[in-house]
Amino acid sequence: MTQVTLTQIAEAVGMSKRAIEQRASNEAWIFEERPVRGGRQRFFAPTELPKDVRDSLLRHHVEQTGVTSSCRYLAPTGKVTVPQSEADLTDSQRAERDARMFVLSAIARYQSQTRCSQEAAMGALLIWAKSGQADEVTVRVLRLARDTRGRKGDGFPSVRTLKRWLSAKKVGDLAPRVTRPDMTPPPWSKAFLAAYQQPQKPSVEDCYRTFALSYQGELPSIHQVRRFLGKVGTVTREAGRMGPRELKNLMPFVRRDFSDLEPNDVWTADGHTFDAEVQHPDHGRPFRPEITVFMDVATRRVVGWSINLAESSWAVADALRSGVEQHGVPALIYVDNGSGYRNAMMADTATGMVGRIGSTMTHSLPYNSQAKGVIERFWGSTMVPAAKALPSYIGATMDRQARLENFKVSRKAIKYGGVMPIIPFAVFRDYLQEHISAYNTRAHRSLGKVSPDLCWANFEAKGWQAERMQPAELDTLFRPRMQRTVARGEVVISNNIYFSSTLLEFHGEKVHVAYDIHNVQKVWVFTLEGRLITTADVNGNRKSYFPKAVVEQAREKRAEGRLARIEVKREEIFAELHGTQIDASAGEQVVIAGRVMNIDALPAAQAVIQAAEEVPADIPRIRSAKPTPVLSRSEKSTEENYADWLALDTRIASGETVSEADARWHRTYQQTAQFRAHVKKIAAHRAA
Repeated sequence: MTQVTLTQIAEAVGMSKRAIEQRASNEAWIFEERPVRGGRQRFFAPTELPKDVRDSLLRHHVEQTGVTSSCRYLAPTGKVTVPQSEADLTDSQRAERDARMFVLSAIARYQSQTRCSQEAAMGALLIWAKSGQADEVTVRVLRLARDTRGRKGDGFPSVRTLKRWLSAKKVGDLAPRVTRPDMTPPPWSKAFLAAYQQPQKPSVEDCYRTFALSYQGELPSIHQVRRFLGKVGTVTREAGRMGPRELKNLMPFVRRDFSDLEPNDVWTADGHTFDAEVQHPDHGRPFRPEITVFMDVATRRVVGWSINLAESSWAVADALRSGVEQHGVPALIYVDNGSGYRNAMMADTATGMVGRIGSTMTHSLPYNSQAKGVIERFWGSTMVPAAKALPSYIGATMDRQARLENFKVSRKAIKYGGVMPIIPFAVFRDYLQEHISAYNTRAHRSLGKVSPDLCWANFEAKGWQAERMQPAELDTLFRPRMQRTVARGEVVISNNIYFSSTLLEFHGEKVHVAYDIHNVQKVWVFTLEGRLITTADVNGNRKSYFPKAVVEQAREKRAEGRLARIEVKREEIFAELHGTQIDASAGEQVVIAGRVMNIDALPAAQAVIQAAEEVPADIPRIRSAKPTPVLSRSEKSTEENYADWLALDTRIASGETVSEADARWHRTYQQTAQFRAHVKKIAAHRAA
């Protein structure tokens, strides 16, 4: 909206035109009077109006057009010539205005020196400039002051133009009046934007066709629509086509200042899935590890890190442990809302690790990764290049054909044996440490070309000291705690029962139980105030029991789920390959397509039954001359695993000695979904 009339102001404010005219006169509103058909009319610049009037005009404008005034739309509805304020002038307009002021000063100076009339001074100045008698500066200023539009002439302003400049009431009137596109949105803009601002991001052509079918007014051309979209502000144009999360990338943001922070004031943490495959530490198969990193904001130093299968509470606890042991206790820990941080083991005020070390954990807003740009930048500058340096890189920028070839080689090595083109886990751990150490010794632009290690050392040289914990405190601190109720001298953690006779007098009371995630032989029992009561042994009141560590239980649970999914997929593959088995004896009747037929009359069905019965014999058949690979139990079929278990069960029942791995598998396989499903299948078959 460029300029408004009294009628438009009265309509927006909700007052009569006469009342608005009276207020404008009383408050001396600045206006420009221009000739119109039938007389002259006053035009007011919105920027020169009182604030309440401007707000009313803005609300009225939004209600009528549906486009906010924050956008810079320039609707192609014509052009108008308007005077401009100092803020609206371009550099060329300011240069012309200043040149005209210089010309007027030169005329006044010559008139006072020669005591001639103003008319004679203007004529003499122009004659000297055209004849070459004037100095070079005056000639250049006269050419610059002249409006380049209109007649071509000799490049100098006329006497009439000089008189017009002399009649200017204020300096702003000397600036050239340049035509600008009308800022008023076209009447069809709201209807078109409703079709255009969709999350599916339709093209302009598709939106125009949809808009043309429903619009009732005068239909614009698609070229007018394109010009309109090109002049609408980016944020307003993309609203609706982009969600709030993506729209944040276009919105203003706050740059956080860390110059007043000291080391250990604020730590930030995040998890990142490595973009290359490495060998699993247990079975050697390819997997993408999850890296958890704690970084000090003041020095940008990586203070603690850990590798795990996923961003779990164990990985976060291990990274925090290494950070506190080596660099001291942080005051504030700034993290996202991931499950690795929002859990009782980390955040509980009584038993959580963060509260027990005396720190405070705060979380960023959801979908607001910009708030943790310090550590987000670390992934792109350190971890992604580290992954790209490995042949097993599988990131988005990796060539698809090369990635597929590497995938085939690694999976073939798993199936038939051979050299695995993937870095072992132990080597990867050292490889990661090298890159993190290199990052800490590399100069950072945000630190004034100083490395994080040197920045940390500078703080220590100035007398700063980290708050550290005693070794005895660290030994008990990083054991996770859970609140439990004592029952007859027992406490239960992760389905394991721990007993101590000292707990007999604490029956029914709540206690804190600290445990080691890698050792289940005992736990440490504390009062709610933190006083150590005793240590309780696993199954201390039983003769025989085989406990499972927390980590082992998690692995077995994950393995059971994977085996169940494999079994479902296996049955689906055989169903597609051999068809559905018909459970009917010879001579029985079946109904097919509404007709009753004997099973003997269905040779295809008999072939299906025969093929289904011969499936187990076909499974290990390999057409190539390569040696038959040794399959692991996770790769064997359900029937093969069940047969192995029966043979192993017979050996154990007869008193034969078996290996520890076989004994553990014999015990755990009975608890899997695969075993239970196969037993039910056998029972149902026998019952039938």
